[in-house]
Amino acid sequence: MKLYISCDIEGVAGVPSWEYGSRNKLDYSEGRLYMIGEVNAAIEGALESGAKEIIVNDSHGNMVNLLPAKVNKAARLLQGEVKPWSMMEGMDKRYDAAAFIGYHAMAGTQFGSMAHTYCGAITAARVNGEVWGESEFNGAFCGAHGTPLVFLSGDEAVTKEVKKFIPQIETAAVKKGYGMRAALSVHPEVAQQMIREGIMRGLARRREIKPFLPKSPYTLEVDLRDPDMADICTRIPCTERVAQRTIRFCHKNYKEIYRAFLSIMSLASRV
Repeated sequence: MKLYISCDIEGVAGVPSWEYGSRNKLDYSEGRLYMIGEVNAAIEGALESGAKEIIVNDSHGNMVNLLPAKVNKAARLLQGEVKPWSMMEGMDKRYDAAAFIGYHAMAGTQFGSMAHTYCGAITAARVNGEVWGESEFNGAFCGAHGTPLVFLSGDEAVTKEVKKFIPQIETAAVKKGYGMRAALSVHPEVAQQMIREGIMRGLARRREIKPFLPKSPYTLEVDLRDPDMADICTRIPCTERVAQRTIRFCHKNYKEIYRAFLSIMSLASRV
């Protein structure tokens, strides 16, 4: 069995605010250790479930957060930027299952711990009229390769969010947001145990959990924070400006939708 893991930091227990997730903040060194602990718990659970190949994609910020020497040596570690497929780099048809660790709710979620959708430039993003966050965009990328997303850990808000799209997914809510920059967390060791047990449940049920991918064709709409962000994003081929701050892109292939979304996000965040 082969497992793909994408890990973020905002949904990690003991990380209440971006001070713990930003490299230029004093608390970052502590937050990254909690992140490593949760990733290792996922790896341990996967190994107990019989996984023979595990890849971990470091997916937060500049994507160099995990200390290689402290990550379980049974897994391979993918780090650095710029990755063409960002948080989903390395995902392909070889994987039997995928898991997301340390994820957070979509932009605008009340009581979502550090809730956002990829970057602060995006206020909302929709696919075929449904509002999506990182879990849905990335989960559908797994689905486009026929891989089921079987487990997700993060704050309570994101575990509720993802179950709307993948009802059978196994989750672990390791903290509860009390606003954007405050959270009630379980102890890191408790979180690790929850993740270890949760990923084992998910992998045991991997054939029951269908890959998440809405039916084609797809319409992507991205609402940006400022009009000048939309100005520059209209340079992306085949995009359409449908409102003062909204960019639309349509395609039959979901991977092209994902590519367009990453392009819009990257351009807008540089304005």
